[in-house]
Amino acid sequence: MSIELVISALLWTTFATLVSQFVAILLMWGLGLPPRNLAREIVEIQNTAVGVVFFIVTLVASLFVSLMSSSGFTPDPPFVESALWIIGGLATALIYTVILFIIAHRLLSPKKGEGVYKYLRREIIDEQNAALALFLGGLAVAPFLAMMFQLL
Repeated sequence: MSIELVISALLWTTFATLVSQFVAILLMWGLGLPPRNLAREIVEIQNTAVGVVFFIVTLVASLFVSLMSSSGFTPDPPFVESALWIIGGLATALIYTVILFIIAHRLLSPKKGEGVYKYLRREIIDEQNAALALFLGGLAVAPFLAMMFQLL
């Protein structure tokens, strides 16, 4: 496991994550929903269609970018090295997801003093905001898919 491979995986994961989010936001803008109104549609109106489109576009865009940035299947290295790559990949994707959730929390106007966990719990569990759940799913799917394709 060389440092160049680790850096390459991180850079491609970052690229795929950013591009897939950008494409989803750009498509929503093209459909007539400017970025400044996205939070209102997701949180206040709870427009499930917006959440679904965001999730599907992010999924497809991240699959496309991730597949194109992958060098294809490579034979498995020894077990320990494979396990380290898998653990490192999962940890990295989880960190990216947490960062994206924190950014979303700041942009989606939570109640004053409401932390990320309380905000997500209230919106998803208590208010059953499917639009937000799908939006967050779109944020989470990109780093995991991108890292998966880097590990192939």
